[in-house]
Amino acid sequence: MSKNKMSQKRKELKKCMKRLDALQNELAKRKTYKRLKCYMEQLKELQNEVDRRQPRQIGYPVSGSLKIPHPVKLHEYTICFGQLDNCGRELLEDALNARCYAYAPYSNFKVGAAFRSKGGKVFTGCNVENVAFTPCCCAERTALVKGISEGCKTFNAGAVVAYHPAGYTTPCGVCRQFIHEFAKMDIPIYIAQAPESSAKVPAFEDDEEVLVTSIYHLLPHCFSKY
Repeated sequence: MSKNKMSQKRKELKKCMKRLDALQNELAKRKTYKRLKCYMEQLKELQNEVDRRQPRQIGYPVSGSLKIPHPVKLHEYTICFGQLDNCGRELLEDALNARCYAYAPYSNFKVGAAFRSKGGKVFTGCNVENVAFTPCCCAERTALVKGISEGCKTFNAGAVVAYHPAGYTTPCGVCRQFIHEFAKMDIPIYIAQAPESSAKVPAFEDDEEVLVTSIYHLLPHCFSKY
């Protein structure tokens, strides 16, 4: 075989080898694409399964419901005792004094409360415990029942004090519903931490922080038959 023919054959072989490499690359790409497509389909199925198991987040704003009342709420904030208005200071001081009479031999957690009636009279109360636990009465209800038993059916402000190292002690759920029963509109509720010391004449420091909340903040969705 001549050198020219040999050279031509080598060139043809090179071309064939290049075509073969190109075909192999194309075949590998197609296999990779098929595998990738298969993986994507599996991933999509898994995502659909996860979506079906997830709780639906679609809903409507509560404010748009005609079945839920949306009363006007008072502002909720914190303020120093010395900057409170006369109503807030008087109620907190009365509640603090009422706390001294708390009967809490089982929990040793003393609470005092004070509520101002629509007529301006202030009624105070403390928590009264019982060994049977069920007959226990919270300070808030004690104060309100005293006023109700004297003919006062509407109250326009209240205060609750107790000592807890973690911070404020707000009314329990039962008391929140009870307060709401005798508040014809949103009323301020002053919450303060009682002094830890057991002084005979307890008092608040002027820089003591007070939470000024309201019954509609404490119980936004109350139970009512009206």
